Parts: sequence; C-alpha cells; structure tokens
Amino acid sequence: MANVYKNDITAVATTDITTVYTCPTETVALIKSISVYNVSASVAIDVTLSIYDASPDVPVTKAYEKKTSLAAATKYEFLQTGYSSILVLEESDLLRVTCSTANGLNVMVSVLQQDRT
Repeated sequence: MANVYKNDITAVATTDITTVYTCPTETVALIKSISVYNVSASVAIDVTLSIYDASPDVPVTKAYEKKTSLAAATKYEFLQTGYSSILVLEESDLLRVTCSTANGLNVMVSVLQQDRT
C-alpha cells in the first residue's frame, strides 16, 4: 500500500458546480486541508463545498459546508480544528465547490492518498 501526498489547486471559472478533487481508483483519500481564496479585489462571494458519494447503491451529491460572504482577497479553511480536522473520500468520490461569482475563487486541496492495491 503506497502513500502519496498531493496538493490540487483549481481556479474556479464558473458559478456551476466544479469538481476540484477526484479520489483515484482503488484509493482512499485523507484530506487534511481545503482552502479557498477569493481572488476578487472588491466582491464578497458565497462558496458551497459538497461531496459526491460514488457508492454503488445510490450515488449522490450532498452539501458539506457553506461559507457566506467570503470577503475580497480573503482565505477560508473548510477543515478547521474544532469542526472537522480530516475528511475521508473513497474511490471515485468527488470534492466539489460552487461559487456565487465566476472567476472569483482558487481552491487548494491537500491530501494523503493511500493506494489499496
């Protein structure tokens, strides 16, 4: 079982739901940080983090947390100590964000991927 440490950085360019991380096949992902940064110089935005559970029974997307009015040029950490310190995703699960303003968000996901083969 191999461990791989990885950072995924995504610039969200739409108000549509955007996948920012996909858990690889035969892998468990231990997500340690999900940071969002509002790149706008003047506009506050709303950001919703959701999880797509790819379980074979009933695949579904569920909201995980929403940050309202993230000020311009401000960073927010979704996995804060005291709330959730780690998020576990299984094979083919997706981490997604929705942003209220197009071209307004950078998302950084720090993850430890554990290969199950």
